[in-house]
Amino acid sequence: MRKIFTDFPICGTFELSADDAHHVVVVLRHTVGDTIHVTDSTGATYLCFITGMEGHSAFVTPVRKLTDSAEKAGSVILAAGLLKGDKFDWVVQKAAELGAAVVVPVQMDHCVVKLNETRQKARQQRWQRLALEAAKQCGRDDILQVAAVTDFTSLVDTYGSNRFVIPYEKETAPLAEVCKEVRSGDVVICIGPEGGFADSEITYAREHLPWCRTVTLGPRILRAETASLAALSIIMYERGFK
Repeated sequence: MRKIFTDFPICGTFELSADDAHHVVVVLRHTVGDTIHVTDSTGATYLCFITGMEGHSAFVTPVRKLTDSAEKAGSVILAAGLLKGDKFDWVVQKAAELGAAVVVPVQMDHCVVKLNETRQKARQQRWQRLALEAAKQCGRDDILQVAAVTDFTSLVDTYGSNRFVIPYEKETAPLAEVCKEVRSGDVVICIGPEGGFADSEITYAREHLPWCRTVTLGPRILRAETASLAALSIIMYERGFK
């Protein structure tokens, strides 16, 4: 069943958003009296009756709470260098499906893509829409948040209280060596762009992060988008995809 989200706590009858109403009324052809599942801003999911329709508008009333907000072992944050074309779209979608809490787009030294402030905001809005659609499709109980585009120094300074796992092409220590250390709590997985990390970025991370592990993802050269999903999949598996 496709998940529907609200950006407010459910406490009574409410109107679905225009997009959700269109999907419920036009695509799924629901009618008054049908039931749907809706997850609110707290992460709680409710069984709701469709109690009214006016044109393409739909009004629903909660009948029973099905689940409360799920307890998590901590947040997994994927910080990734900006990529060419629509590759970052794919990273956001798959990160949402795998259960990441946040994706942080990072303008790194070796990024081919350079976005001005206007394009950064437009891309962030697009990526957040993709995250919402992915959450609806995969049935997760929350929505992955896409942060504003930042630079590498600001990433480290902002998220420095978290543990950092950085797959790095010049490293030989396998990711498996640190998996047990990040089975719970907040962790940032930091992936470079197509051109890889600049040496200065790795140096800055090692000098300014209290907990930082650089690792290898194996002997083969992975595309940046593949590295993002490989590292995220491995760590989410170790955490039971929670």
